[in-house]
Parts: sequence; C-alpha cells; structure tokens
Amino acid sequence: MESKETKIVFAAQKLFFRHGLKKVSMSDIAEASELSRPSLYAVFANKEAVITALLNMHIEKNHEETLKRLSSQKNLRGQLECLFKIWIIDPFASAIDTDGGKEMMETISDYAPEAFAIVYLDFEKYVVELLKPHVKPGSEMNAKDLAHILTMATKGLKASSNSVAELKRLVDGLVGMTMAVLGT
Repeated sequence: MESKETKIVFAAQKLFFRHGLKKVSMSDIAEASELSRPSLYAVFANKEAVITALLNMHIEKNHEETLKRLSSQKNLRGQLECLFKIWIIDPFASAIDTDGGKEMMETISDYAPEAFAIVYLDFEKYVVELLKPHVKPGSEMNAKDLAHILTMATKGLKASSNSVAELKRLVDGLVGMTMAVLGT
C-alpha cells in the first residue's frame, strides 16, 4: 500500500507531465490525489515541497538502479553509458514527449533548486568514482574536473535536445570524448 505522500507525488507528476509545473495548482494536486486541500496541506506545505519530494523519489530510484545495474558493466564505457542512461536519458525520455514535460524540465530548478542540484551532484559523484582508476598520473585533467565538465555538458545537452534519440547521440559523443581523453 502506497503512502499518502507517494500517492500525492505520483498524482502531481501526472499533472506536471500533462500541464507543466506553472499551470498546476495545489487545488489541482488535491483533486488528482482525491484529497481535500487541508489534507494535502497537512502533508505538503506548497507546490515546491511536492516537487522536492518528486525529485527526492527520483534520486532514490536512480541510486537503486545504479547499484543494481552498474556492477554488471564490464568496462568504463559500459559503466558510463549505464550511468548516463539511468540519471540523464531515462528521466528525459519520461518527460520529453508529454505536453508539459519540456516546460517541467526547463523550470524544475526554479521550484526546487536544492533537490535539483542534488540530482546532478549525485550523478557527478558516481562519474568521479568511475573515472578515478582510469586517470593516469600526471594527466592534464583529474577525475573530479572531468566529471564536472561532463555534468555541466549534460545539462546543456538536455536543455537543447528535442528528442531522446538526439540526446542519446550527444551523450554517446560525450562518452566517446571521455574515452579519448583517458586514452582507453
């Protein structure tokens, strides 16, 4: 049985995908959750809190998937591709083809900046750990800087991509460039 918080977050996510973040009100979320407004406000103080909970659930799911799937990859390229798929491509794919998804991706950091930042910080930490063993001593770039560049590039690629296929192609290019930089 799902908790009241989970029920609210899933109902809100459906609304956000359909209408975007700007157009959805707490009244809309209450109605979609089959709750009264006071009952909704007893769980979440405002729309920003709902969005933060949604991002936190997304982060938790990504961690679970990363732990489950990353170890099955035999080499750095496969590990990077797996990580990008879990943290970048799949979330983009879930939203891009919905009516409000593009607007949601463009504005979510305005509503929940701390939780949004954690998504990328956690992704970057995984990338650093993957790269560390492959950065040669004396290299011009360390694992932390390379991971940060990849993370920042990813934000730009997501913002400018119009389809999952385009994002995947560009992410594949990032992975290829990373492999070339590392000489692997």
